[in-house]
Amino acid sequence: MMTAGADDRPLILVTLGGGGWHRQTYRILERLSADEFRFAYVYAHHSGNRSAGRLPMPHPGDRFALRYLGPTRRHALSMVTNTARFAWSFVEAVRLVRRLRPRAIFALGHSAAFPLFVVGKVMGIKCVFIESLTRANQLSIAGKIVYHLRLAHQMYVQWPALGKKYARASFAGSVL
Repeated sequence: MMTAGADDRPLILVTLGGGGWHRQTYRILERLSADEFRFAYVYAHHSGNRSAGRLPMPHPGDRFALRYLGPTRRHALSMVTNTARFAWSFVEAVRLVRRLRPRAIFALGHSAAFPLFVVGKVMGIKCVFIESLTRANQLSIAGKIVYHLRLAHQMYVQWPALGKKYARASFAGSVL
């Protein structure tokens, strides 16, 4: 039984990234109604940098930090450091998702989706991944991992050629 005044709108957990990711995420979210949904935001932080957590969004919502997974470029210790970061961010994702119990997890081309989507998949939470507009010919590394591991319940691309190349990804137009 819900308590008086409890908000029963479904919660959408949104990953935040800077630059073009932010603009595209903002454009998508401004099309959703705050009357129908509640929002919470997750941003990746590293080396004390929490700037993505301060980005403006069209709807209010709590903000949560998640360990940055590290650069996807290879370097001498990348396998070790990225594995350690993933393990720690996965623990943070488990805690966050279990506490918030979102109806859906949404990510636009951002690696912070990995741990959240793994947890969401195990818990039966709908995961939606949209590949960045900058990816016209092939998926990003994040997109390839989400696609091949089938971490997203729904995956969208913003170019028709990608929709044809990746059968489980849908082209529904571009965000911008």
